Amino acid sequence: MSSRRLNSFSALLIPLALAAGGVACGGTHHSGPGVSSSEAKDAGGANAATSTDQATLPCNIHTQYPGDSQCITAPDPAKGMQFHYGPSNYDDPNEVAKFILMPGQETTDCVFFMSPNATEVYFTEYHSRLRPGSHHMLLYIQKNTVPEGGPGSCNQLLSRNLFGATSPTMDVKNISGAPENEGLAVRIPASQQVAMQMHVINTTSAPILKEGWANIMYTDISQVKVLGDPIFFIAGTSMNIQVGQTVTNQGTATVPSDAAPDFRLVGAIPHYHGHTTRFTAYKTINGVKEKLLEEYGVLGVPGDPILYAFDSTTMNPTPNPDTMTPGAFSGDVYLKPGDTISWECVQTNDGKGANGVPITNALKFTEQAYQGEMCNLFGIYAPTDGNVWNAFNP
Repeated sequence: MSSRRLNSFSALLIPLALAAGGVACGGTHHSGPGVSSSEAKDAGGANAATSTDQATLPCNIHTQYPGDSQCITAPDPAKGMQFHYGPSNYDDPNEVAKFILMPGQETTDCVFFMSPNATEVYFTEYHSRLRPGSHHMLLYIQKNTVPEGGPGSCNQLLSRNLFGATSPTMDVKNISGAPENEGLAVRIPASQQVAMQMHVINTTSAPILKEGWANIMYTDISQVKVLGDPIFFIAGTSMNIQVGQTVTNQGTATVPSDAAPDFRLVGAIPHYHGHTTRFTAYKTINGVKEKLLEEYGVLGVPGDPILYAFDSTTMNPTPNPDTMTPGAFSGDVYLKPGDTISWECVQTNDGKGANGVPITNALKFTEQAYQGEMCNLFGIYAPTDGNVWNAFNP
């Protein structure tokens, strides 16, 4: 999957920060799941100034697998913390074996840990790195307690989505210069049960290592003026697309009745797999429906979606289906209770999987990038009502 440069509002992805079990890079021995030495007891304090250069210092690791250069060191404990999905000790073959993916394999699994922050923290800066083969990294809080460690099954009681990454390299720092974004941050409650999910596909002829790193950098609470929270819109959960069939899966999310007067969609990113040829989202405000964003997929190629900002300074490209140029609406998207965000995916089961290998099954709503499909819209809204803005559609 190719890296894609983030739009200027890049803080859309700041809830990613808790994205794995912790580790400090450098050398060959790592700590186990959880947080590295970057304890959060001083988070959000006066010493929470950040340095992007220090937040992305490379590690000194040497394995036989591609992607060693993706490793980044843990930040200064007073300034941030790091989370990690991958081996705790590269010198232990049994530990490394837990994260090996053989040619042709595809897995989606999780590591589990308690978030280390004894008090709530705030941040607007995030840096993540994924080894080759990674399709996405997803983080969420669970209702039930799970023993620390992994990887293991992700069939847990999801309570709150905290977003995820879809590109090998993401460097998120602050929000665009739009005045309405001044002081916008995301809060992480204290001591949460967290699961970090990794979806990895090996389309090569050699084994690969499943691994990812995430650094978050704290923001002083005195700089926080408004809080944002994720949107988590899902459609097509009952899809059953037979070979040779094309369908359009659709979903709708309605603005909550208790939305603040200045409620707005700050940014959004589609999520779909290798059988989607078009993804379109709309905003309906005061009964007027208008295109919000549109992307075009190529059969057999898992999507590499774009993050779109909606504010008073960001100019998004205009979508063009003739040239397959993705794009989005430009400007603020203020919404009132009863207004909606809707989205749809044109999805075709052409009977082809990874590397052209035939598939005979119907496409279901699954994590599998070639054997299944999704039609989701993620992002961030503000000001938060204290909850993720969810919408689930069959």
